[in-house]
Amino acid sequence: MEHLDLETRFKQMHLLGRDERAALIKELTIQKPDFLKPFTPKYWWWRRCKTKVLIVADSSLNFGMTGFGLSEFLTTFNELEALSGTNYEVTLAHRGGIINSPNPVVVDHISSFNFETSVDLNDFDQVWLFAFSSGGSITANEINAIEDYMNKGGGLFATGDHGSIGRTMCSSIPRVQDMRYWTNTPTGSTNATNEVSMTGRRRNDTNQPRPGNSVADTFDHQSDSIPQTIAVRTFQNGIPHPLLSIKKTLRPSGIIDIMPDHPHEGEAAPETSFTVNGINVPTQIIATSFVNGGNTSGTKDETDPHCFPSIAVWDGRQAKVGRIVIDSTWHHFVNINLNGAGSAQGGLTAADFEVVRNYYMNIAKWMTRRKFIICWRKYVMVDLLNNSQIVEASLDNPNEDLKDISLADLNSIGKLAEEELASKFNPSFGRYFLLDLVQDLKAELAETLDVWKPKSKKEKTASYYQSWVNIDLILHTAVGAGFLALHADGRLAHDDFSEKALDIVEKVFAEGFEFGYKSSLKDLKTSYNSVLKDL
Repeated sequence: MEHLDLETRFKQMHLLGRDERAALIKELTIQKPDFLKPFTPKYWWWRRCKTKVLIVADSSLNFGMTGFGLSEFLTTFNELEALSGTNYEVTLAHRGGIINSPNPVVVDHISSFNFETSVDLNDFDQVWLFAFSSGGSITANEINAIEDYMNKGGGLFATGDHGSIGRTMCSSIPRVQDMRYWTNTPTGSTNATNEVSMTGRRRNDTNQPRPGNSVADTFDHQSDSIPQTIAVRTFQNGIPHPLLSIKKTLRPSGIIDIMPDHPHEGEAAPETSFTVNGINVPTQIIATSFVNGGNTSGTKDETDPHCFPSIAVWDGRQAKVGRIVIDSTWHHFVNINLNGAGSAQGGLTAADFEVVRNYYMNIAKWMTRRKFIICWRKYVMVDLLNNSQIVEASLDNPNEDLKDISLADLNSIGKLAEEELASKFNPSFGRYFLLDLVQDLKAELAETLDVWKPKSKKEKTASYYQSWVNIDLILHTAVGAGFLALHADGRLAHDDFSEKALDIVEKVFAEGFEFGYKSSLKDLKTSYNSVLKDL
């Protein structure tokens, strides 16, 4: 039925198989054709939050469909539009000549790009740097423009490849320059010289052997269907960083534990810290890659087995500036490693590509300016309220007054809200979304519950390995009360409420949250005083 127009396929959806129906629904979600209006809730058509993206490449990297093209990666933003209801406007820029992309999310193409003069970087919410050139550096004025953008809250992603590949564009950018090696590992470092070389025994060759082989002995192992397995850092209760979290229907562990492989990757630098606006914020290595012993990947030296840090982050929001993401190589993003373009191999399986693309989407959500999630969370809250049963599943009488609901039932609503978000998006997002919501209401509570925030030495040497108080109970009870307040408000808890009602969503939620928070603390105080009687 693919030859039929979209409306005809929609009307004959009952004749399709389950997978075909799912594909059609996804297409309809992206395109939102007018004929769909009578069949969907009114709020599905509301204006959406807009995110402006700038992607800059240089030298041999481009945005086409060839091996060193980024066309597969660009589908990240189409997928994000479908899943989040956000409008992404992507500008593609190249330091040389641009190769245009037909992708509908792309709104502009810029050749001979200059960070100072081609655009105002502060017009963008996130900037991605895919760097190849290895000589010299961008100008001081360009560096200043990038630093100003980051210091005003803009998120930055940067990557190169082995050795000095990527040095020109990235090696002089503040903070970025210290989060990754932009030349061969210097002598005297904690790692052996030539750790990021092209041919040396200590190169970062992550190519995986094919079935029946003990080593990867040809270069194009990077383009086959066998990805590398990465070790992912986990935090409280085994939860990964938001960049490497995925819903469990795609990966039962909830963890993105694969990446495309390559015979000579770059490397993230050891963890450090930067002080900005008087606040010291450490970097974090969140993924480690492995090198098998004996890989030749063609004619290279046989590798010594070792491991290296491959993905690092810096949460600049703690210092009121932009976040940074560093990756060991753009071979995790280009077509030759994803779909085998330019190779005799076929690239990753569709299932594995979807896992890796979730990594891209997580980067886009995590590093963008905070205004995105502040805008988007209203829609998430409305969707959660109307398209799940977080209230009905927890209460015998959902219309009972908030003050008459037990704390246990309020807690159940809040806990179910996190579970629903984790199921729809990913496990880390469930917690991350609630913490971001609470950040504007009770900042200290959000910071206390932030499992990803780097701990100080004093915190690491606490006398007991976990808190004596389960603060999650307070969080879920307060959040539950917030959602119950939304449910009780006649302007919000039905499909026909107006888009203007979005303006009151957070106000109504905040009032319910405050009630649940204070009620929780009052009950905690009662329990605490009861325990003290035994002292």
